[in-house]
Parts: sequence; C-alpha cells; structure tokens
Amino acid sequence: MNILAAFYRSSVGKKIIVAVTGIILILFVIGHLLGNLQIFLGPNWINGYSQHLRDLGPLLWAIRAFLLLTVITHIYVTIQLALENRRARPERYIDRQYVKATFASRHMVMSGLIVLAFIAYHLAHFTSRSI
Repeated sequence: MNILAAFYRSSVGKKIIVAVTGIILILFVIGHLLGNLQIFLGPNWINGYSQHLRDLGPLLWAIRAFLLLTVITHIYVTIQLALENRRARPERYIDRQYVKATFASRHMVMSGLIVLAFIAYHLAHFTSRSI
C-alpha cells in the first residue's frame, strides 16, 4: 500500500492517472460514436444496438458508474496537478514565450470546461429529457 501512496503523491504518478483516465474516456467516446453512427445503416441496426444496451441491464449501470468515477478522478487529479504547479512557482514569468506549448495545451482548462458543459447538456437532454 505504501508503494501506491507514493505513486499517487508523485507528480508523475498523478500524470499517469490523468493519462489513463483520459484514454478510458476517449475510448468511450469512440465506442459511443460508433454505436450512434449505426443510425445511418438503417432502423434495424440502431434499434438492435439500443436493444443490446437495454439487455445489458445492471451491467450498463456498472459501466455508467465506472465512467462517472473515471470522469471525477480525471477532473480531481487534474485540479491537484494544476494547484501543485501553481504552488511550485507562485509568481508568473515576466516574459512569456512558449517554445513547444500549443494553443490547445495552454487552454486545456477551457476546453475541459466546455466538454464538461456538453456532457451535462447531453445527459440532461437524452437521459432525463429535461432540455
């Protein structure tokens, strides 16, 4: 257990956790996309897919719980890493010249918030039909 605690306390360990949870979420999005693209194959395909999801029963709820835990872990550890980075250098650089940082890497917080807002909207729209 001491090894796991040391792994989690390290910056590299946290970055590995963020990477693994990110890969899990990307794989879910790809699977979700492939399932929903079946609508273009005709009504029998998409109806078969939706019936397959309904037939999963309790396993589907276990998958949903796992995905929710993955999202929460990803966000929580990412916030911890950002706070650790800020504590490591509390004052900003005077001259900010980016050598290899892309626009996307510099604005991950904003893109993450946009994705989180879309997920909330998507779940509200298709699950509870409240929007």
